[in-house]
Amino acid sequence: MPLRAVAIAPPGYQEGRAGSALLTSKDPASLFNVCRYAAWLAEAKTGEWGASNWATDRQSRRRNLLLMHSLKEELPVFQSLLEEVQPNLLLIGAMTICLPGAIECARLAKEMFGDRICIVLGGRHVNESMYLHSHTQAVSHHPASPLRLMSEGLIDPVFDLVVSGEGDYLIAKIGEIIGRLDHRLMPAGQTIHHLSELHDVSGRWIVGWLDKGQTRTLVSQQQDFDRDVMPVPCEMFGIRTGFNVFKGRLTAHVFSDSSSGCVYDCSFCSERFKVSGQPLQVATSADRLYRQLTKAVQVVAQDHPELRASAFAEDSILLEGQRASMLRLIELLQPANLDLSFGGQLTIDQGLEKSDLLPLLKSTGFDYLFFGLETKDPTDIGGMHKDTGYKKGNWFARAEKLLGICSKIGIRCGVSVLFGIGESRRSRQELFQQIAEWRKKFGFPEPISLNWAVQHPLQGSDGGTGYRYLDWGTPDGPLLEAFQDFGEASMLYPMAGQLPPTLDEVTEVVNCHRSLCG
Repeated sequence: MPLRAVAIAPPGYQEGRAGSALLTSKDPASLFNVCRYAAWLAEAKTGEWGASNWATDRQSRRRNLLLMHSLKEELPVFQSLLEEVQPNLLLIGAMTICLPGAIECARLAKEMFGDRICIVLGGRHVNESMYLHSHTQAVSHHPASPLRLMSEGLIDPVFDLVVSGEGDYLIAKIGEIIGRLDHRLMPAGQTIHHLSELHDVSGRWIVGWLDKGQTRTLVSQQQDFDRDVMPVPCEMFGIRTGFNVFKGRLTAHVFSDSSSGCVYDCSFCSERFKVSGQPLQVATSADRLYRQLTKAVQVVAQDHPELRASAFAEDSILLEGQRASMLRLIELLQPANLDLSFGGQLTIDQGLEKSDLLPLLKSTGFDYLFFGLETKDPTDIGGMHKDTGYKKGNWFARAEKLLGICSKIGIRCGVSVLFGIGESRRSRQELFQQIAEWRKKFGFPEPISLNWAVQHPLQGSDGGTGYRYLDWGTPDGPLLEAFQDFGEASMLYPMAGQLPPTLDEVTEVVNCHRSLCG
């Protein structure tokens, strides 16, 4: 029986709409990234993937991947996709607040296909909840580890395999195994009997499964793979998103592929250095990003010749903030003269430290900078690892200096504002007042993306909260509605040491935001 695969990013909310004040994408960037090698095998007509439902053009292949926001609104869409494809492999990539949605989607697939489908759960939540202990190197399970939740009977055994870490080659291999099975003798759900074939698969990963109710794990040989030769996600799956900050252009998600997180270690952040790990192949990161930018232009020209291309670099910090890498990217882009508008993220201090490079980046098409703005005074929330320039002026003063530099050279800015990390009500009001002044002075930042901090598992560095994340992050009611314009938010899972947000608090933030943005 040929391999038939579906991949989804499950919903983070039980109902509601996607926020309008965000850089909202129609493309599941992380899912594209981890599935790109399997897609390349399909496109090259190689092995079992070459005979699968993915062995088609990229626009048709894209229909087998689904980005979900709301369970109520999109579960019927997911069910229709399952009915159409009749998959024997379902890949689910979930962030922490999406765990209830992942469970519901997996439950539906098991109800429909039973043992005829192999359901593989991965993504950032699994990376943070099933991991190698830093000292013993033994596999550890946070209380929210899906494998642990199943073994303790807290959720049904709906996930056949749970994957932590780099899944690029692993997913491809699992698909190859399923495609070779004689499904009359061994259905896809019994893939666990062939896991010995995974031993030499490249990447840093852990695979877990249940064996008669007991947890079992297989750890990779920690073989690094060459990121320079990995396929480009938008070339494999196309581009559907158009961020409005790029004025009508289609927007590709692009990566330097040097890290899955950030070089800083802010305690409240799910991308902190201690969890995301060391950057890899940094010396060629600019070449990889350049390749992805050029492919974005080509894909738009091929699939949507009436439109033009843009891109957003999904690095937590553009090219890890490395000056040499930024200079290399400029060196590659300047003679290429691409018809491209692109943006990326830097911290406030990184932007100031690299301010001499911003005009050069602007000349290559870089015209949008996005950064985080958590509070007026980082010391009020216990400090931030990325607050490297604290001796050179206060946080707001440094942010204003960066905005002024960008304004002069024609780079627009957006900010992500984060609440629920220990700031006072007055601090929130001052933040909005300051942003309002900047918008009058510079015409931006835009958008102002709202977030209310959620405690993540963080490989056990969760302040002892031990949340299991089995319930939706915010119960039905007015607070759930108020959170619709937030990128990430939760009432049930506040940061360690913080009280849950109240409706009055969130409503005040929403009203400030609406008055600011009209």
